Amino acid sequence: MAAVALVGRTGDVLAGAGDARGLLTRAERDRAAALRSAADRDDFVAAHALVRLCAAELLGLPARSLTVVQSCGRCERPHGRPALAGFADVGLSLAHTRGWVAAAAAHGPVGIDIEADDGGDEPDPALVERACGPGERAELRDAPDPRRTFLRQWVRKESLVKVGAASLDEPGRTDVPVRGGSPARRCGWWLTDWWAPGAVACVAAREQVPPRTVSVGAHGPFR
Repeated sequence: MAAVALVGRTGDVLAGAGDARGLLTRAERDRAAALRSAADRDDFVAAHALVRLCAAELLGLPARSLTVVQSCGRCERPHGRPALAGFADVGLSLAHTRGWVAAAAAHGPVGIDIEADDGGDEPDPALVERACGPGERAELRDAPDPRRTFLRQWVRKESLVKVGAASLDEPGRTDVPVRGGSPARRCGWWLTDWWAPGAVACVAAREQVPPRTVSVGAHGPFR
């Protein structure tokens, strides 16, 4: 198995994980506790537990035997790109949004992102201007559902940022055609979309990695 990607509702992941907090390191638990909102804390814990399930499935090891660490490479705070202690060749990625989480593990770089789709207004024009190139903006104007189409573009670009193929400061410089199916090849990476009522996600990897949806009991408890 070369890669695993899982996406699900926060409640489903927490229900399937059992003692999800017990899987996290002290640093992760402290970061979760510092969040003011209970919903944000749940999203954080679920995402950090889910990435262990991905790594456990990838490696055939118990999830409780794996330690996830994070470092930005510039300071000693435990944040930044996640990594699996003792497995330098394994790439990890995780994301969380309002009530949804996503995670991926691969033998090599991998990036995943997810955004909630609450069915609100069309995307902020200023955000579209910053995030999308001229061609993308033109295609968005003609899209049947500009909001959801923009969210798909956003998670695609975020996943590319996480594998180092795009810049978070200038996402509009990375052009990802709006039209076309998934998976799609861009910047040397495969982009594989995932969508459901309420959320959209994307995985960037060297190969096609279709994300699987987590439901209560689908994967059993974390080991």
